[in-house]
Amino acid sequence: MDVRLHACAYSFHTLPFKTSFTPPPFFLFRLQVVGSCKALVNGRMTRIQPGDLLIYQPGEPYHLVVEEMDGRIESGDYYLLCEGSWIQQWWESRPRLLHQRIHLDAGMLSLWQQLSMEQHRIVQDSPELIRHLLCALCLSLDRLSVEAVSVEDAPKRSNEMVMRMRRYINEYALSPLRVEDVADHAGLSVSRAVHLFKELSGYTIIQYTQEIRLSNALERIRYTDFSLENIANACGFATYSYFHKVFKARYGISPKEIRKRPLENKPEGDYVITSGDLKFTGLSADALRFHYPHGDPPQPGNS
Repeated sequence: MDVRLHACAYSFHTLPFKTSFTPPPFFLFRLQVVGSCKALVNGRMTRIQPGDLLIYQPGEPYHLVVEEMDGRIESGDYYLLCEGSWIQQWWESRPRLLHQRIHLDAGMLSLWQQLSMEQHRIVQDSPELIRHLLCALCLSLDRLSVEAVSVEDAPKRSNEMVMRMRRYINEYALSPLRVEDVADHAGLSVSRAVHLFKELSGYTIIQYTQEIRLSNALERIRYTDFSLENIANACGFATYSYFHKVFKARYGISPKEIRKRPLENKPEGDYVITSGDLKFTGLSADALRFHYPHGDPPQPGNS
């Protein structure tokens, strides 16, 4: 299977940030999960919001701007850089858009997290696993985009209402959110909203909201220096003790232990490149040249 992953990570900005890259010789995937930014899409700077997926072909120009929007600066996204004949065939297997909206499906986000974790292991002794995870992610994105079209075009009002509720949760999961708010947004009673959401998504509204919150918290713990208490609050948890409890139940490890892992496991020669509060880790040599086309990257350990 000819597929190569050069980088996979979660980036999070709370400071103004701009970047323009020389068109890379590989594919760039970027999925917005928190906040907003602007990116170059078909020659025009376009606002990117949670659920927006960008896929740039080799040689496609890339420009990103994070700035104040709606009174705050906040942007979190997953991104990866990859190449290979399998990816090229996948891309050509159907008509595709550079910019599309997909469900922020909890299973797909977990898959992206696992791919990122494997990419950052000290000893990457499972290249086959990374290749299969990357292929699974691509096929999952296909499924989600097809589901988005079929649900939006479905004649059944119940499907449309669940789609509306999921989008609302995706956008506001990190804020104080009540089931009543979700139901009101869909124009449904609480009992009807709860029943429909569980029936068609497989999650309760609370479970789905919590999965989005925990997913975001995990990446902030791993890729930012914010305190654990600050992260818990920023991800919608009322108290740190409750956050600690549900986090450990979900991942089998405490937030503090997750925070320690990058520090204890950081291998000699691994790059940690900082721009504002954004960190890049686990980049291949080709990916480093992509991020720093006009000069050498910082030496390991420097920020």
